[in-house]
Amino acid sequence: MTPRTLRVAGNGFVLNDQPFRLMGGAMHYARIPQAAWRDRFEKLIDLGCNTVETYGFWNAHEPCPGQFDFEGMLDVVRFVELAGEMGLNVIYRPGPYACAEWDMGGLPWWLLNHAGLQIRCHEPSYLQYVEQYWTELMRRLAPLQSTRGGPIIAMQIENEYGYYGNDQKYLQHLKNLLRKLGIDVMLFTSDGTFQKLTIANGGLVGDLRTANFGSRAVDRFNTLREVQPSGPLVCMEFWIGWFDEWRTGTHATRSAEDTAKELDDLLALPDSHAVIYMFQGGTNWGFTAGGNDSGEFKPFVTSYDYDALLSEAGDTTPKYEACRDVVRKHLNIDRPKRAFAPSRKHAYGPLKLTESVSLSTALATIAKPTPSAAPLTMEQLGHGRGFVVYSTMLSANYRGLTLNLPGMHDWCHVRLAGRSLGTGYRRDPQPVFTLDFEGDAATLEILVHNLARSNFGHRVTEPKGLTQTPYVGPTEHDGRALFGWTNQSLPLEKLPPLPFKATPATAAKTREPGFHRDVLTIDAEPADTFLALTGFQLGCAFINGFNIGRYWNVGPQQTLFVPASFLKRGENEIVVFDAIGCETPTIEFRDGPELNAPVPAQA
Repeated sequence: MTPRTLRVAGNGFVLNDQPFRLMGGAMHYARIPQAAWRDRFEKLIDLGCNTVETYGFWNAHEPCPGQFDFEGMLDVVRFVELAGEMGLNVIYRPGPYACAEWDMGGLPWWLLNHAGLQIRCHEPSYLQYVEQYWTELMRRLAPLQSTRGGPIIAMQIENEYGYYGNDQKYLQHLKNLLRKLGIDVMLFTSDGTFQKLTIANGGLVGDLRTANFGSRAVDRFNTLREVQPSGPLVCMEFWIGWFDEWRTGTHATRSAEDTAKELDDLLALPDSHAVIYMFQGGTNWGFTAGGNDSGEFKPFVTSYDYDALLSEAGDTTPKYEACRDVVRKHLNIDRPKRAFAPSRKHAYGPLKLTESVSLSTALATIAKPTPSAAPLTMEQLGHGRGFVVYSTMLSANYRGLTLNLPGMHDWCHVRLAGRSLGTGYRRDPQPVFTLDFEGDAATLEILVHNLARSNFGHRVTEPKGLTQTPYVGPTEHDGRALFGWTNQSLPLEKLPPLPFKATPATAAKTREPGFHRDVLTIDAEPADTFLALTGFQLGCAFINGFNIGRYWNVGPQQTLFVPASFLKRGENEIVVFDAIGCETPTIEFRDGPELNAPVPAQA
């Protein structure tokens, strides 16, 4: 392809010296099955867009130091190449911080194991790791720049940095590093324009600053103009929906009419450009969902439906139709609109999981015991997501006392002598766990789950697991610390080999955490489906070994999306891990999602 250069000319853009109006849509390759990328690009093009914008998530591409993954849904090269083959430009946002309601904002958990390391500032050890990652990333992306005939027309320096800090030396270092690694396309920054300070601190003199907002374009661009008096007015994230958090009981929505009106107002402004966020949201597979914590912990659900223009399954919506009319009007597109049929969906029905293995039995084969005086955090144990089982032996001297769990992040199930004492969630009042047992001694077990790492602000570096030593007694001042622990990691990023057996008839009475398995047989070409965990309370589900996400029966999301490409004709292994214990290990495959379930009374 012919080399092309995007640059600022006055208050507009030119691409190869021709006037260019940027109209884009955001979709994140890590959240969308690779088999669906072409379909999503086709719908983006028909909307009237000329550009796709995407984030790269550092912790997805480098899950462990020096170990990189660019396969499957993380095959960024194929994503970019395919977009270019279909005539789309690409805007790439490489982080190192992304936000995007993704776990830890895309930063890797293992950074927390380095004493003295400070994220998102000019700190040498942090910058060394950024360079290690970007070196691997940019050697793949540099050849795909428009200046070399590829589709990437611009890259971002950091992300919404003005919300976080003011280290201009840090931003300049990142810019210089991109140039050093062969990136010669236009660079930019983007920040919320709700305060002048944010947009001022988040950018660099001489590089394009862009804005993120979802309404009142005139006001938001006026704030941008206070800091950047000239240049294109770009809304790099025009928010057309929002994300969901657990225990709200409500799926966030925004009407098609309101969205289209605000987009129309934006595009009617001279020198304006926009990227719709999100064009399609997709799914937070596994435990990749983030959360917010600005004084109150708020973990996000597995679905990143976002009430976007395309549903989680990729279907067009009334909002898509309304925004397509607006975009085509302002970009003077008169080609016929395409009619897109919904994806094929099928209700495969209920399935009772007839094989199981208790967590206590499974741990013997999948988790190495690590002894310690005080409990170790998840990071100290060498993983960042999933579960940890903490156990200690109590003598009869502790009988009748209460257990306190300060610094428990974020959810736990407490068991004593093989019996459940209940569960706890960090946002609830401290639960009372009374240590009642018979005999001279009993084993105390605490199963702790990391519900999310905050993706925004200064609490993204919070450790997970038991971050303080449990104690017994009525108050912390009088409490007696419990020392002498065994720690066992249960990341469950992938399904480990498990010794399944036929579920015993007594299993329903024990209410013990464990794994449940069966096979879904599909006789025809697989279709999209939605997994309802009707017999379970909290945990995760695996389809053919792949962790499709976290479930929790507290609302609003009550189904997990299963794309057709994750299934196969014939036998499909279904495994559910339940962290509480279920009475009836039954699931159901439905032909539609449930994202708006009310919060149960007990939640």
